[in-house]
Amino acid sequence: MNELIAHITDLHLDETFPFNDCITARKRFDIVLKAIERNNITQIVCTGDIGENDGVAYFFKKLNTKDLTIVLGNHDTYAEVSKLYNFKANSTYYSILKEYYKFIYLDSSTGIIDREQYYWLEKELISTKPIIIFIHHPILGINLKVDKIGKLTNRKELISLLIKSTMEVTIYCGHYHMESKLTYKNITQFITPAISYQIQKKTDVIDIDTTVFGYRIIELKGAKQLSKIQLLSNAD
Repeated sequence: MNELIAHITDLHLDETFPFNDCITARKRFDIVLKAIERNNITQIVCTGDIGENDGVAYFFKKLNTKDLTIVLGNHDTYAEVSKLYNFKANSTYYSILKEYYKFIYLDSSTGIIDREQYYWLEKELISTKPIIIFIHHPILGINLKVDKIGKLTNRKELISLLIKSTMEVTIYCGHYHMESKLTYKNITQFITPAISYQIQKKTDVIDIDTTVFGYRIIELKGAKQLSKIQLLSNAD
């Protein structure tokens, strides 16, 4: 049986940058949600940076009929999100064993995977099934300005841990507001475009692009994994 997952990230609902209104980011989220529904996808994973103030309530109201899983981003707080969302296993990080894969959801909201979570992950990586990780921050680095200022503090430790796994490890993340695919040994990392705005792939400056937004469709066909980006505009 095929499994379809919509991966969304970095909505930044009701935040003042870069639109200076509460309308544009919400409209983009609405457009993405309609596109997800047209593709008959009910399972959604959000890898954080939902938004601020009333934007958080708007997010959960729009997705209250969906099979929603979230991990926290650096703009999210447990105190705010937990008012409207019950974290599985009563934790902000946990794993789910499926027929063909092991799903691991990590909490990088503080910019680091702390020691307790790190040692938990070390045990979870002992698996007989390929591993899919959802996390806000990328773990594999990119030679770009955004990576220099926003990287996960202890990612070198995490990479060393992941490459010890005997299984293939696929990472789905956001944070950098761009599309990217990187591979290193047994690790494949996909960065999904933001719903709010994109950041250009430049080494010396943070350059904002507000013309497009998007999400990712993950399709699991048994043990086969497919991934494709869906880019949209306000005209869609």
